[in-house]
Amino acid sequence: MSAPENTVRLVGKISRLSPVKYTPSGVAVREATLAVPQSSLGKTSVGYHEVFFAGDLAELHTQKFRIGSRVDVTGTLWSREFRNRRGDKVNETKVIVSEAALLPAKGSA
Repeated sequence: MSAPENTVRLVGKISRLSPVKYTPSGVAVREATLAVPQSSLGKTSVGYHEVFFAGDLAELHTQKFRIGSRVDVTGTLWSREFRNRRGDKVNETKVIVSEAALLPAKGSA
């Protein structure tokens, strides 16, 4: 069975976590940055990915998430291009989370 198009799965540690905010229509939203190990051409590094939680995921599922928490998120890739206040072109890419799970720390029983 193959995954639907535009599905992203990330497993990493939370390096930034915003407080829960509410849209004018009352929908809860929360943003985070995940530090995800990556390797290419025999070199390892860490990539930082922006993730976005909305609705119940922002309110209920992220209550136990803290900076340093190891999480598994699945969602869709969303991107946009805009000009900032200085007129510079900016590309923004985020994962809109549809599923999230808190994982045990590596090495814990």
